[in-house]
Amino acid sequence: MKKLFLLLILSFISAQSFAGSCPDGSEPVKSISDDGTYFVYKCAADSNNAKDTKEFEAESPSSKSIYVSDKDYNDFLNLPRENKIQSCGYERFKPNWQVINKDLPPRIKGFNSRMDNGVYGSNAVEGGYYELVRSRYLEAITFAMVSEDLELKEKLFDKLYDWASEDVLSATMRCYFSSGPLDIAPACEGEWSDPDGKDLAPIKDATHMLEVVMSLNYVYKLYFADYQPDDKRHKVITGWFESFYNRIKSAKDFYFGNYVGWYLPNISIKHSQNKSYKSMVKNMVKGLDEWTFADGSMKNLTTRGNKALWYHHRGIGEAFIIMEVARTANVEIPDTLEKKLLKAVELFHDAYLDHSVIEPWAKEAHNSQASNGHQKFQTSLDWVSNLSAWFNIFQLRYPEHRTAKWLNQELTSKADSLKIAENIGVTLGCIHKALADSSPEELAKQEAKRISADLEQAKKISADLEQAKQISADLEQAKQISADLELPIFDDVEYKLEGQILKINIRDPKMKPIVRHIGSLLTKCGVGSGRSGLIDTKSGWISFVSSNSNSRTQQCHYDYFQKSNDSEAFELFKAVLSGTDSILDYLETSVSQ
Repeated sequence: MKKLFLLLILSFISAQSFAGSCPDGSEPVKSISDDGTYFVYKCAADSNNAKDTKEFEAESPSSKSIYVSDKDYNDFLNLPRENKIQSCGYERFKPNWQVINKDLPPRIKGFNSRMDNGVYGSNAVEGGYYELVRSRYLEAITFAMVSEDLELKEKLFDKLYDWASEDVLSATMRCYFSSGPLDIAPACEGEWSDPDGKDLAPIKDATHMLEVVMSLNYVYKLYFADYQPDDKRHKVITGWFESFYNRIKSAKDFYFGNYVGWYLPNISIKHSQNKSYKSMVKNMVKGLDEWTFADGSMKNLTTRGNKALWYHHRGIGEAFIIMEVARTANVEIPDTLEKKLLKAVELFHDAYLDHSVIEPWAKEAHNSQASNGHQKFQTSLDWVSNLSAWFNIFQLRYPEHRTAKWLNQELTSKADSLKIAENIGVTLGCIHKALADSSPEELAKQEAKRISADLEQAKKISADLEQAKQISADLEQAKQISADLELPIFDDVEYKLEGQILKINIRDPKMKPIVRHIGSLLTKCGVGSGRSGLIDTKSGWISFVSSNSNSRTQQCHYDYFQKSNDSEAFELFKAVLSGTDSILDYLETSVSQ
């Protein structure tokens, strides 16, 4: 009975001790102790089997960052500088040292539960300027990566060293524990004790502080970890980061927000310690699958009233970060999950263009105000910064999807998604956009566009050549007309062109065959001047025109000479008239052009 009682007590203690998940997110394995008196709970990492250990270590990915594979990152770095500039926008994030040199504060203190006292303005919390300093610093790192500015990289590395040396942000109240009997300090419990949310909430201070530290940690491991590896500044920086690791809540249950239920920082810590985190990634992917529904909506997000579109976007943002973490860790992504996420993206796409699309979910108004068919969201995708890297990730991963093509049209090089990813530090937007623009598929499209433009240019050149040929022909015609005027009828005959009127001096001896009929012509066809008739006896010129204004008069003269029985005069008249018609046709069809 004593042994049985002892067994029950030990079993209870053992069960309580291992009620939580293993550090890597897996469930402990239950077994009987060697003496058979109590239960033993072991995590995979506790195995003493050499073979198991070897297999366990083999699971540990070797990439610099949990967010992007070494291959993708190196492919990005190896792109021509001008390609990175064109894709990511170069001038948009030049270093603002006036802000960066203000330095991160010793602590963050004063957020209320509603968080409407913010980080800017007269009501800003203590140290609230941290947000602007962190943002400008991360933008400067993107600038350095794109511009390949090594001098700037050194300056930014030294700034991080200064912050680590000063132990910035560490004075922020501690609220979370990575291990031990408590997850949250009692003094940090009880937010929203005021229904209006005006009560102080130290847990908000701690959460934001950890967000800043970990975002710097993420970008350090990608961009600085192998920079001058023997530099003693690395030890100070990594020591500063490590001092916060035990202040991060352990990852247990999946949920959107707080770094995906604190999975991302815990995974990153395992990565820093060169420990396997693959099982944690699997649990995270599983949670995402459960929280994303078949209709494309997302648990507790798409139902958020007038901010449903905003929260739905945030959920997609976290989802695609999870997908990249899974790809980097070589964790399989279920086809069913991928299909649901594509539906979620399409829902965002359609709802952005027409807010009524999301209303069937939004009207539930979960923890929010009713939407009444209108969503609070940015009017331009360029202005969306929070978790917006998914725009560019999607462009790379699903280039033929209708939403990817739409994003290509909507986003510009000024997009905030390209500058920074504040939650994760690493500029996934810029990296993925540059890779998308330089992918074989996109390069093929660009080449096709170039060829099409060249063909259009060739067509234009061909048309210009045809026009040039026509002009050349017209010039030859003009030369021929000039020759006709000289031979034989107009040889040495005084003539002139006034607009579209050819005038010939009637006093020239060669015009006698016509002049001798002037009296009869005047009687039959009348006296004219300028465009109204052919013969102007006052000026001494005969006018020849083929316009509608005098076609009747010219026809009268033609009929007269035809019936005159004076073949010499008739042939001369026709010759002059023919020359006139040729000149008029040239003027109307060629010279005016």
